[in-house]
Amino acid sequence: MIAILDYGMGNIASIRNMMRRVGGDAVITSDLESVDGLSGIILPGVGAFDNAMQKLNASGIADTLRDFVLERKIPFLGVCLGMQLLFESSEEGKLPGLGFIRGEVRRFKGPGFDAGKLKIPHMGWNIVRPIDNAALFVGLDQEPRFYFVHSYHAVCTDDDDIAATCSYGYDFTCSVSKENIYAAQFHPEKSHRFGMKLFENFMERVC
Repeated sequence: MIAILDYGMGNIASIRNMMRRVGGDAVITSDLESVDGLSGIILPGVGAFDNAMQKLNASGIADTLRDFVLERKIPFLGVCLGMQLLFESSEEGKLPGLGFIRGEVRRFKGPGFDAGKLKIPHMGWNIVRPIDNAALFVGLDQEPRFYFVHSYHAVCTDDDDIAATCSYGYDFTCSVSKENIYAAQFHPEKSHRFGMKLFENFMERVC
C-alpha cells in the first residue's frame, strides 16, 4: 500500500487519481503507522516552505518520516514542495527542512529575471533531461516534458543526488534520487503520459 501524506498542503486527490490510473494501490492519510502493509510514501506539497515544515513538525509527521524513510528505507517520492522540503534549508523561509538531501533551495535569480524577460514563477511545460539510468525516468522519451509551477529550485551539495535537470534562465536540478528517496520539482500528476510513466517507475521501486 502506498501512502499519500495529507498534511494540508498537497494536491493529494490528483496524485491518488493518477496512481489509480496506473494500477497503484494508494491511500490518503496523515498517519503512516495506521497503514497496513505500507510499501511506499508520497509527499506532495503546494505552498510556502516554512508553513509546510511547521505542519510537518507540529503533527509529528516529520519524525515519523525520518523513521520510515531513513531507518526503515521505505521507498519515498516527494512532489513539488515535497521535493524542496527534503533539503536542509530554503531561501523562502527560516525553518530547517527535513535534511534528507544535502543542499538548499534557492529562488530563481539572474539577469533575465532582473530584467523582467523571465517571469517568476516558472510555469508551464518544459523539457526534462534525466541523468543516465535515473530510475524515475526509465522508458520515457529522449526529451520528456513535464508541467512546472515554482519560484524556487533545489541546489544539491552532492551532484550524485541529481536525477534530472531542466533549463529556465539557467540549468537547475528538477529531480533527485538517493537510495530509497526520489523526488520531482515538477507535477507528474499534471503531466499526462509522462507523469503516468514516472508513477509507474516509482511503483516498480515499491514492489
